[in-house]
Amino acid sequence: MKLKAFAKINLTLRVFGQRPDGFHNLESIMQSVSLCDYVTVELISSGIEITCDDPSVPLGPKNIAYKAAERFLSRVKGYESGVRIHIEKKIPMAAGLAGGSADAAAVLYGLNQLMTGDSQLETGDLMKIAPQVGSDVPFCLTGGTCLVEGRGERVTKQEPLPKTYFILVKPDFEVSTKWAYEKFDKLFTSHGSRFTKFSNYLELAVIEKYPEIARIKERLLTLGCSEAQMSGSGSAVFGVTREKDKAAAVLEEIKKDCPRSFLTETVKQGVEIL
Repeated sequence: MKLKAFAKINLTLRVFGQRPDGFHNLESIMQSVSLCDYVTVELISSGIEITCDDPSVPLGPKNIAYKAAERFLSRVKGYESGVRIHIEKKIPMAAGLAGGSADAAAVLYGLNQLMTGDSQLETGDLMKIAPQVGSDVPFCLTGGTCLVEGRGERVTKQEPLPKTYFILVKPDFEVSTKWAYEKFDKLFTSHGSRFTKFSNYLELAVIEKYPEIARIKERLLTLGCSEAQMSGSGSAVFGVTREKDKAAAVLEEIKKDCPRSFLTETVKQGVEIL
């Protein structure tokens, strides 16, 4: 079974204090977009095998898709076989676009579709497994336009956005999610009120080290986007427009400086079977 695993962007991201489990509480409007990885899920006699067309992607237990398969198979009644997973990477990594989480969600969804009878899990059961795999996996499993709360486990569907186009720009550097939250914690102590000016609270923390993000935002606005913002913990930045022709024109210009740029649009699901 081959599936599309859609990327996400954070239309808003408010970050609150650190929880006892080490994660942060957050409140975010997340949106699935058409940029996607392709994930193939196939049942085999035993074990969990992962292959990927990107040599930088780990292929063992460190891969979040492996973890998703492991957690799913441990919950299935009477199933003692294994799974082979192949990932075609299109979503940039360490970019705030949930590429790994999207792959994991596709594995959960695809495996469940391949099960029969009592082995198939209810949607609610899948949603209980998802946060055990990763904070963005519950949203990626749901997809569309959602309010996401807690550490990511509480996902509430919202009214879908009208058709909107996003120009995603990936700078030539990556941002560690762990570092971004640690930097946020340090800055928030002395500059808490400044974060209310940002739709994405992590921007102030990340831009201090990576001013290129601010320059990309300004460039997108200059080219005609109605809004521009960093997604998640970065490093990807997106510009917004409702007009496809304008989006294509912005993409053509921004790619001259930032070759890893993509034209995407809103989608209403997180995973889709091809």
